[in-house]
Amino acid sequence: MFKKYIKKYGLPLVIVGILGKITSITLVFGVFGHWFGTLLPSESEHITIYLDPELTLQEHQLTIEEEVSKHGGHGERLTRVLYWRGWSEQIVPGKYEINAGETIGDVAHKFATGDREFVRVIVPAGRDLEVIAGKIAQNIAADSMAVLQFIRPDSIRWQIIPNTYEMWWETTAEEAILRLTKERAIWWNTERQEKAKGKDLSSEEAVILASIVQAETSNISEAPIVAGLYLNRLEIGQALQADPTLIYAWNDISITRVLNKHKEIDSPYNTYMHAGLPPGPIRTPEPTYIDAVLNATEHDYLYMCAEPGGTGKHVFERRYRDHLRNARQYQRWLNKQNIYR
Repeated sequence: MFKKYIKKYGLPLVIVGILGKITSITLVFGVFGHWFGTLLPSESEHITIYLDPELTLQEHQLTIEEEVSKHGGHGERLTRVLYWRGWSEQIVPGKYEINAGETIGDVAHKFATGDREFVRVIVPAGRDLEVIAGKIAQNIAADSMAVLQFIRPDSIRWQIIPNTYEMWWETTAEEAILRLTKERAIWWNTERQEKAKGKDLSSEEAVILASIVQAETSNISEAPIVAGLYLNRLEIGQALQADPTLIYAWNDISITRVLNKHKEIDSPYNTYMHAGLPPGPIRTPEPTYIDAVLNATEHDYLYMCAEPGGTGKHVFERRYRDHLRNARQYQRWLNKQNIYR
């Protein structure tokens, strides 16, 4: 058979042809092995690779190769396939889960199409903005200090609805806050907006009041009563005289007993000195407390005093003289507990 081809084409051309066939077969099997071969060793479970959006495409490729190789996988083959397919330039940043049994081609396709994982971002309620920013940034690429700068203004802070959200890991601080403001628009549906209007409150004012109510009582069952009391005061123009706003103004959470000297601070958050609501929330309230404001109990109470015994509950009164009696009882209890500040 070979004599026939040698006679027809000559020995050099036949040799070149044979080598070409061998090269083609080798290339086919090489590409096949690269694409359909398993990326990780059989004993592996899965690995997680994070591609930071701040890194370059070349750094992404290096990260992919190093992480896969570190776990005994074919990292070099994976980056080679990305290059062969022209996918090296379209790697999408994010969090990627690679499972045992996945082929090199499948994983390459993940990186090229952005088939990445969501992360759960917990947005807590609370007073400490640093803690809130830290929690938001905990499971995403954003820096907590950058998040803090975005949520510090009252115009943004009131819009944050504490909850757990799904986001991409590569989310920036700006993108995270944009997502939260969009979630606020969803949470503040037509029904809630109408309830706020019925209380002569804007959405922002309802959140500010909810922040005071939650700081005032940890008992959610009495929150609608507390909210109703403050609404009564707002309606008649009486100062809210909410002790938590003074503690916020002093920026001193160690204060457990508000004294007359605390009421002298010159601050827009001094609700003893200034009537109406303060300019912003004193904490990020739980959604249940916002709903407590929107569904505030209708009553005639104008005064409340903490109940002696550290129960966390309050005694409510319509008349000031009855309130003074309750206040004296509570002050005597504080004295017995040696709580003087």
